[in-house]
Amino acid sequence: MSETLILLKKFLLYLFYPSTLIFLFLLLVTIYVILEKRRGRRRLLLFVAVFLYYLSTTPVLPYLLLKSLERGVKQPNIELTKEVKYIVLLTGGINFGENLSLEERITSEGMRRLLGTLKILRENPKAKLIILGGSYEEGREAEYYRKLLENLGVNALSIDTPLDTLSSAKDLKNILPQGEPFLLLSSAYHLPRATLIFKKEGLNPIPYPTHFAHHLCVPRLTLRNLFPKPLYLDLTNIAMHEYLGLAYYKLKYMIVK
Repeated sequence: MSETLILLKKFLLYLFYPSTLIFLFLLLVTIYVILEKRRGRRRLLLFVAVFLYYLSTTPVLPYLLLKSLERGVKQPNIELTKEVKYIVLLTGGINFGENLSLEERITSEGMRRLLGTLKILRENPKAKLIILGGSYEEGREAEYYRKLLENLGVNALSIDTPLDTLSSAKDLKNILPQGEPFLLLSSAYHLPRATLIFKKEGLNPIPYPTHFAHHLCVPRLTLRNLFPKPLYLDLTNIAMHEYLGLAYYKLKYMIVK
């Protein structure tokens, strides 16, 4: 898949994020206000925007979305993790800016995945670690992860060329022996989509969740949870990204068998 198509796919996904939809609804309201037409529709759009914003920035919606994604994801038996020869880590993003240290480069999501990786390597120190993931802005995402692990005494192979999960699967096929089982490390919410793609591309992944995001937004009847919080909006966006991605790839593999 070319970079242009990947960029277009990601752009279309962003259009369906709740935060983007909120902006679009409010933009339409603004246009209607300027034109002073269709006041009833203005009120409806404004209500939808505010209602969606509130649901997305409080814990109930992201919790339900993420828990549904993560329900079937489980950590494999420890004996199985000790037997595999390869561990594949999918990166979780990097921060951009001048003079950032390696630790500051890695996002909180990425740090959770790295900690999960270190845990598995402690159980299976002989396994070979492969880190997959690039970025549009800098392109060296996996390399930052590799360098940070190197500072901790862990050797790994980093591949920065893949810009999405499908590209990661295609690049990995050129490295692993055909049919070789491997641990696929990522966030629990990402593993249903990643596992689907890797299997459809002829690989043999064993999904291993580094963490479960729905634990971050368990609904509790407290005053704090009644007010919007940026964390919940981020989690809602993450969940919607996965649902849209799952729908896209299920349709893709249904059409192209």
